[in-house]
Order: sequence, then C-alpha cells, then structure tokens
Amino acid sequence: MLLEPKSLNNIIVGLLIDNFFKWYVSPKDLWFLDRKKLTDTYIKKFKEIGLKNIGNNIEEVDERKGIEVLDEYSFREFTRRINKYSVSTDELRKLLKLNLLTKSKEEAYYSFLPSLYVNVDKRELYSLYPESASYEDFLPENWIGRYEDFLSKIDWKEKYWYDENGLDLLNFENNGGK
Repeated sequence: MLLEPKSLNNIIVGLLIDNFFKWYVSPKDLWFLDRKKLTDTYIKKFKEIGLKNIGNNIEEVDERKGIEVLDEYSFREFTRRINKYSVSTDELRKLLKLNLLTKSKEEAYYSFLPSLYVNVDKRELYSLYPESASYEDFLPENWIGRYEDFLSKIDWKEKYWYDENGLDLLNFENNGGK
C-alpha cells in the first residue's frame, strides 16, 4: 500500500469498472471527475468576491495530467495511472485492525470510512466525504452524483470493515452489511 488512509487527505475510493471492483487509497484531489467544472466554479467564486483570477490551482503533474474529465472512456487510462494506489480488501482490513489498536476509534472511523464509490459501468458517483468538497457536483455529462450512504452497494466480500467473524469493526452498517 503506497498511502495510508488519512481523514480529509488520502481517501478510500471503491471503483467498479467493467464489472470489476477495486479499492484505492489516494490523494483526494484525483477524484473530482470533471476538473473543468471545478475550475470554472473557483473562477466564478473568485470573481464574486472581487479577486482576480489567480490561476488554475489544480495540479497538472499528477495522474490526471491530460485527463480533464474522467468518464466511461477516460477511466481505463486513469486506472492504469493510479494502479500504485490500489489496495486489496485484506490489506485494508489488516491496516484497520492495526489502527484500532494504535489510534482512537473515532480517528480510525473517519480515516477508514470509504469516501467515494464510483460505478463507471452505470455512470454513478456516490459520496460520503465528510467535508464540503461536493464530488457529486463535478461530474461529466450523463453521470449521476449523490451524497448518500453507498455501503450497501459494495459486495460483501469487499467490505474490509468486517472481520473474519462478520463483526463490523467500526459499526458502519446497522444491518450487518448484507
């Protein structure tokens, strides 16, 4: 695992593409699907408060270089670029258990709660990101974005927050996750 989950910095994202699911732990800024909409929003806000356009503060040296909009066509290239951030369910589970021994339960909860679920096959993005980043507002055309609990959409075998006995280590789901 290249990065560890860290609340509000390195987020956990579940990605479903071509009916294949994978977890990623990566910098949060990689996951604004339409960076043009994001940039336009910032420019508009700057103008509203009387600031000159201070330029595009979105990094062009990251894995998104040359991919302004992540959609069902560009995601294949993007996933090749971010493979270093992919992590198995077992790796996440082991790291979660270690964090529960070394950190507060609250800190582990916010670090290990998945922030995004992106279903490229259905052109959907679901967010549980706890701050006002609003990933669901910056989407390609014909995509649906929602700020809502998506944990029930994750296949049981991918739910790293359950231990080998089926115990929800952080009480993410009230229904046992099934």
